Amino acid sequence: MVHLLTSELLGCSVVLADLPPRRDLHGIGLSDSTTYAGPLAKKFTYTNTHFDIEPKLDIASVSPDLAACYEFIIASDVFEHVAPPVARAFSNARRLLKPGGVLVFSAPFIGTETIEHFPELHEYRLIESAEGWRLENRTADGREQRFTDLIFHGGVGSTLEMRQFSRSGLERDFAAAGFSRMRVADEAYLAHGIFWPEPWSVPMVAYA
Repeated sequence: MVHLLTSELLGCSVVLADLPPRRDLHGIGLSDSTTYAGPLAKKFTYTNTHFDIEPKLDIASVSPDLAACYEFIIASDVFEHVAPPVARAFSNARRLLKPGGVLVFSAPFIGTETIEHFPELHEYRLIESAEGWRLENRTADGREQRFTDLIFHGGVGSTLEMRQFSRSGLERDFAAAGFSRMRVADEAYLAHGIFWPEPWSVPMVAYA
């Protein structure tokens, strides 16, 4: 993620330890890994945000005051957990970026079409029982739904997978949100040990 970020912002890949501070570049992370969130905060005007703890940011519900505030956003393995409709998250990410800004993005993707696990999610709760976890949902028109065999990332009961993206679905999502273009960043960069042996779930860059 850092390789892509520095390549896009600065025109070349730079190890953060070697990068002079660039406080003129503003960015946010969406629950970024602490391995690079701390160093990024020392080099850029950057805040690592979270859904449930401070500093908070819900990418599905963003204040209009934040529009066009950032040169970059990093979202690594976040959007597959956003409650539907996920289009809100893509649109808000585009809205947060200044013209020419970049979204450095990753999410698991495979298959030919994005699969929504809970397409009618409205009022829901997760319940743990002796049989395991289940999701109980009341749809907007009042129907009761119950789902088992849930998929969690980061441990059972931790972060629920809401969907399985496809590459073509992601391409449509970025276009519908108003990004000028996007690319799948599957190029190798052996100087940093970056190599993608399989053509799925590799990072992407979307351009405002």
